[in-house]
Amino acid sequence: MKQYIPLLRPGALLTYFVAFTIGSLWAQIQPTLSVYLVERFESSPFYLGVFFVALAASAIVVSQVVGLMSDKGINRLMLIFLGMVAGAIACVCFALSPSYWLALTAGVVIFSFSAITLPQIMAHGREYADGEFPPEQVPLFNAILRASFALSWIGGPPLGFHLQYVLGSSKHYLLLAIAYVVVGIVAWSFLPKAKANPAPRDPNEKAHIPLNLKLGFVAFSILFGVNHSYMIALPQMLVEHLSIKPHYAGYILGAAAALEIPVMLLGGWLATRTPLLPLLRIGAASAMLLYVGVWFSNSLWQLIAMQALNALFIGFIAGLGTTWFQDQMPKFAGTASSLFVNTINLGNIFGSLIVGVIAAWVGYHNMYLANALVAATAIGFLFACSNTQEATKTAESHTSKAT
Repeated sequence: MKQYIPLLRPGALLTYFVAFTIGSLWAQIQPTLSVYLVERFESSPFYLGVFFVALAASAIVVSQVVGLMSDKGINRLMLIFLGMVAGAIACVCFALSPSYWLALTAGVVIFSFSAITLPQIMAHGREYADGEFPPEQVPLFNAILRASFALSWIGGPPLGFHLQYVLGSSKHYLLLAIAYVVVGIVAWSFLPKAKANPAPRDPNEKAHIPLNLKLGFVAFSILFGVNHSYMIALPQMLVEHLSIKPHYAGYILGAAAALEIPVMLLGGWLATRTPLLPLLRIGAASAMLLYVGVWFSNSLWQLIAMQALNALFIGFIAGLGTTWFQDQMPKFAGTASSLFVNTINLGNIFGSLIVGVIAAWVGYHNMYLANALVAATAIGFLFACSNTQEATKTAESHTSKAT
């Protein structure tokens, strides 16, 4: 147990806390934006879709470009601070915006820059961990860091909806703007410093995305896409297939959120003893089995029981995915972390299309069988990936232990 004590150093704890607070702010804004748009501007479903697809697309571009810049030596803590300031300015614009189009512009042009904070805190955390912990402890540190972000989504959405109901959207977003600035100052001023590029490289070297990572990028985008469609369609599926009130979806998703955090920590612990890729394949297989199980389920308790598979999927894929992406590009932590986060953004777009096309064609219930088939293709991409780099890393870790 003593070997894990360094993971509780003040610098590590503060890094977990900043990840948690960044996630909490995001978890209050993202779910409440649809209510804000409908109540304030009477936006139709079409314009809601336009808003969220444009937001995800702009976040992909911004985070990837900034990720490339950060690997050239730009201070990551400054980037996190600037991302938080962008989030604050966007919240002020949302609070004061008189029209849908100005809110959309603020979202695409300003709020998308706040998307750089998650990949940059992950990249900064990886570089801090590489300099502070033995190599075999880095996956567990990353898993705790990712679990801190996941933890924020248990209480963030309910708090966001409650504050929006009590204060109204304008005062709520102005309050979030203040919180964004405070967290940004804390991150820039107090987060532990890390080496800019722990893996030596030529400053002029360009980031090369290996085949493994290209295959993984497709697989993760597919998996996050079917997960997004699963969450969007769940309330409607309960009504259509089981004649259950839609708010029970909250209990189902809450059960998954409560289970996925210990599974993330378990995954991080297992990753200190086994290669990551087999664990990722288990996570992907759990997703496929989840959607098959949802398709076969005919009662609420069965759907809640299925969340053990959902937790295994999220715990392994989201909890270990960051580390695996970074391991494929050890000299470019910012680029790799941005690629991982962008699989989530791209998955959100893909998932929205699944709901809009497949669910409209075969119904919400049968969409889950289609999800299982789509998830199976992601498993195929992960089996096409190689363990070569992980084997090399494991050998180096054992060598460092022996010396």
